[in-house]
Amino acid sequence: MAEASDSKTPNNYYKSEANNFLVEIRQMMHGFGDSSNPLKESAKIIEEVVLHQMRAIVRKACENAERRGVLKKSNVVGAEDFIFLLRKDKVKLQRLLKYLAMKRLKNCVYKVVKDDDVNDIVDLDQSKNSKSKMAYRDFIKTIDNTGELMENKSVIDEIKLNRCVRAEMMTRSMDEARYLKFSSARNASFANKNRQKFNEWICMEGDITISKDGYTVLGYLAYETVAQIVDLVFLVRQDQTKIYGDAIDRLKLHYVNPYTYKPYYHGKGNTTKPITPAEINEALRRYWSPQLNMTGPFHRWSVHPPHLKFLSC
Repeated sequence: MAEASDSKTPNNYYKSEANNFLVEIRQMMHGFGDSSNPLKESAKIIEEVVLHQMRAIVRKACENAERRGVLKKSNVVGAEDFIFLLRKDKVKLQRLLKYLAMKRLKNCVYKVVKDDDVNDIVDLDQSKNSKSKMAYRDFIKTIDNTGELMENKSVIDEIKLNRCVRAEMMTRSMDEARYLKFSSARNASFANKNRQKFNEWICMEGDITISKDGYTVLGYLAYETVAQIVDLVFLVRQDQTKIYGDAIDRLKLHYVNPYTYKPYYHGKGNTTKPITPAEINEALRRYWSPQLNMTGPFHRWSVHPPHLKFLSC
């Protein structure tokens, strides 16, 4: 994984548990469809890729903030500068907005439960949280020249649907203990409870700081990077085990069409094998292959691209 490595990462980086997210990433891998005990070697590769991607995303966000003139007034990079990176993918942008909406609702519920007043849910959602919601939508309107980014009816998130089907098929054969472990794995995150650790992990340089909402979006992008890598690995695994000419092959685990999926027509499925480093390297090789770009191998940056395209944007 020389392409995804970072020269600023020390050689003894993985020896300190306080400076890595191996535990969280292994939980995320299990939550996205890997076995209940993911390989540490695979988690290390994914962590290295996520770290490199997050540092590149922060640099891009700083460039966006500088263009908007925000850095002249203050050295704070906001959530809008990260949201701007998703402007070319309407599906991923809508997925982020739904995540932020659910996070606001979750915070409102926690406040209500803490205060023991159920009638305050609507009031809380319409006060402080609604202001940030409108701020994001107003910002998107300023960069949306065609009006397509805010169209909810035309957005079909097939990737999210495939993940939900995969999770449903995994949990059908689980007992209570395994399901609780799986549910805990799906709640793992980077920056929700470990924002200081997340900041130290990225190793921000200079006087640039990231706002609280910016860390929320950045943590989500890191989470989506792990999810995207696992999705790509399952595509590689599908190609490796596909039986050409077998009409029943589509009924196997991870290969189900989410639109025609019916639980009673499918068996409990086989035990998922742990994702291997070789599968991750092959999946990333395909994703970053210059032949998949619009201009292919004739592009002048084909051999040595200036930066790898983002997995979450």
